[in-house]
Amino acid sequence: MPDDETRSERYRRLAGECLAVANTMPSGEGRSTLLEMTLVWHRLADDYADSAMSSLSPAEPEQPVMQQPQQIQPKEE
Repeated sequence: MPDDETRSERYRRLAGECLAVANTMPSGEGRSTLLEMTLVWHRLADDYADSAMSSLSPAEPEQPVMQQPQQIQPKEE
């Protein structure tokens, strides 16, 4: 992995390599397996990119849910 390549970039590169090899193969089990691997690499890249982004953004502190007190209504006479 090059020094300036992130994990998600690496996973996308590997997906591209799987796809390139799959495109050179005739239809069959081997090609299907490589196409499945391509999808897995893309999913890993997306998942890693999402997790990396969520760790960079500050989490908003949870606000407690406040319930308004009930107002007592006067009885009609």
